[in-house]
Amino acid sequence: MTYYISLPFFSLALIVSQMMIGDIIFSGKIAVELSLIVVIYAGFRFDVLRGGILSFILGFIHDCLTCSLSGLYTLIYVLIFLISKLASLRISPGKPFLIMSFTFVCALFEGMMIILFHPLLYGGGISTHAITSYLPQVLIVSTLSPILFMVFHWTEAALNGRESQPVKRT
Repeated sequence: MTYYISLPFFSLALIVSQMMIGDIIFSGKIAVELSLIVVIYAGFRFDVLRGGILSFILGFIHDCLTCSLSGLYTLIYVLIFLISKLASLRISPGKPFLIMSFTFVCALFEGMMIILFHPLLYGGGISTHAITSYLPQVLIVSTLSPILFMVFHWTEAALNGRESQPVKRT
């Protein structure tokens, strides 16, 4: 029960932190999508209800804080969670290269969805600036994903009061 109560607060803190990191380190030109890595991790580690709610709340808060098209990040994060849940049947979260590759594909999917939906809803063409800014973002997020997967795993183990153990396949 405390998970569901604390989830909006931690989600807000995560989204604000990732926005601040992007503004401080990259002067706002590149966003470091830590929330995307959390959604992918949830797809690999959480059950459908718990991870689905996490993905929905992260996407909703991201939509609210970035003033983007209402519901776009929510839809993308829930879709990426469901894709990650299906991929978790085949990909082991203990293999860094596979996690990095899968995160790369998911980040490309997110970027392409945003690039394609923006002109359809706001008019205009596809911006070449958007395409060139998403490529470094995708590379940064995919490179950070194996490290953050380990950090999330250790944090999950510490919060549940047990030792960090390798992922067991069911």
